[in-house]
Amino acid sequence: MTPPRTTAPTQNQNYKRKYLPEDADQAIVQTPYGRGLVVRTRRADNIKEIQLLEWESFAKKVSSPPPEPFMLYTPVEYPSVTPHIGDDVICQYGRGRITAISIVDMSPDKENKDCDKNSNTNTSSNDNGATPTQSPLKLSEPPQKSKPTPNQKPILKYTIALTSWRLSQTRKPIHVHLITPPPRVVRKHTLNEMDAHSRVSFAQHQKSRANAQFSKQKDYALALITYAGAVDAVRNVQHDHSSNNYVRADLVVVMVTCSNNAGMCCVHLKKWEEGRKFAQNALILLDALYQKRGRNIHGILNGEGLIDAKLFGEWRVKSYFIVGRCCLEKGEEDVASGVLKKGLAVGKVYLEEMGTEGCKCKSNLEKASYKSLLGQVKEIRKLMAECVERKKREKKMEKKRAVAMFGKGASKHAEIGSENVAKTVSLSTMKNNTEPTKAEKSTEKQNLPLESAPNTKIDLHSLPKQD
Repeated sequence: MTPPRTTAPTQNQNYKRKYLPEDADQAIVQTPYGRGLVVRTRRADNIKEIQLLEWESFAKKVSSPPPEPFMLYTPVEYPSVTPHIGDDVICQYGRGRITAISIVDMSPDKENKDCDKNSNTNTSSNDNGATPTQSPLKLSEPPQKSKPTPNQKPILKYTIALTSWRLSQTRKPIHVHLITPPPRVVRKHTLNEMDAHSRVSFAQHQKSRANAQFSKQKDYALALITYAGAVDAVRNVQHDHSSNNYVRADLVVVMVTCSNNAGMCCVHLKKWEEGRKFAQNALILLDALYQKRGRNIHGILNGEGLIDAKLFGEWRVKSYFIVGRCCLEKGEEDVASGVLKKGLAVGKVYLEEMGTEGCKCKSNLEKASYKSLLGQVKEIRKLMAECVERKKREKKMEKKRAVAMFGKGASKHAEIGSENVAKTVSLSTMKNNTEPTKAEKSTEKQNLPLESAPNTKIDLHSLPKQD
């Protein structure tokens, strides 16, 4: 059985092909030929252009498979594929993502208890005092539990986090719970199709994956790829109506943390130049945020537990540490020592604000930041000591090379020679400043008497005789 095809229009039909835009939400349906993607729907004749996604696997099952069709043109409304957790779906409330699926227990409740114990023996009295008897109230028997048949499908409840709309001035998604009708699965948006909020959410999801790869799996190469993908996803984000201050605050956090973590992956993988660039990008963002402290984004971050000791203390010290380590491994000891001094100064500032042993810490967040900063400062001091030792080793190696080339006294002569060269250079500069010009010399020579002229020979025989 081959899927129906449309014939190409001929010139005699006087038909002009027009571009039809693709559907905004492309549904994934189950066709007789496997899963298919509804690319577009023609409004004129309601024909659906379905791209077959599993035609190869379907054709292998047929003994004599027909030529492979890529597109299926049909007016049939095929059902959606079975939704799973993580799929993008369309429901009556908009577009969203399935976060949970549960089975609904439709079995009847237990036997209803009598609300009133005397409901069967209640009597009513008349004005005359007579108490006529009343027939007992017959309660309906509780329905018996129906046993599910083996072919009966369970009723599912879908929990969907809406992404097409959200409440203002908040980042929490809106969740809906649906039983019927079930949602329709659609194709996930690409990065170019995502808005600012969706891109930040995607980057946060990538960050959580990379954290597991870094800490649990110890796969630094894969974690680096995932962290770099999260950074690239929000690098050139275009803010629109969906990006409020909460989205911008999340954007800063994702960029800084993923850049620093990617730099740490590069340190483990010994990719010094890449790690340096990642950490420098984090420093640029933190410096820009520090200049705008006290404004909306800074206030949102502080209100959510990201205090200044963590933002401008821990994160900046970590960035300085990564840059210093990469510069040191590249042989740039002077640059590394300068960067490490900056990181040490930043750490000391926030440690002094929190007091000795965290005595001025008012909350658990400040205590945690104090402990973290103490550890980072120790690591920076170790790295600075290693930088000093490397400088000493390099000087010793230079002396050994000089001795090997010119003898035992070569190193001393080299040091003395360098000092003499510096002295001669300073003397030459002083002479150049005090030495007169050629014009001044010529005028001085003309004004000098013969007795004071140096290096002049006087021929007495050539002088005229005096009377």
